[in-house]
Amino acid sequence: MLLVVALLVIGGTALVSRCGGPTGYDRPCRRTRRGLFARCRDHAFTLITITDLAGLALFGLAFGMWALFGPAA
Repeated sequence: MLLVVALLVIGGTALVSRCGGPTGYDRPCRRTRRGLFARCRDHAFTLITITDLAGLALFGLAFGMWALFGPAA
């Protein structure tokens, strides 16, 4: 169970570490961020993206599994 929680956290971190701003090809931007709330230079004014929401969902799922089952499960 601890492995599953760790994989969810790693997946969420991987999603949140990229820009995620919309591109012309209907795909999220894969450039790295400049900071926690800063995106790449092309998407500086994008507030929140689908990759941010997916990363938060993975973090929430990992926290829920940790809260329900604990570290020993």
